[in-house]
Amino acid sequence: MRGTRTPRAARTVQGLGTGAVLLAYWTTVALLARWTGEPRTSGAESVRRKA
Repeated sequence: MRGTRTPRAARTVQGLGTGAVLLAYWTTVALLARWTGEPRTSGAESVRRKA
């Protein structure tokens, strides 16, 4: 029984590791883009009602 579970568990751990690496990568890219990018100034109107 142990022999059949080992490859499956290894694939699961590898998949989780890959997901964690991709999540860390995209988070880093998003933060760097936010910090180094120009401020967003669109011509859109405010959603607040004017008094």
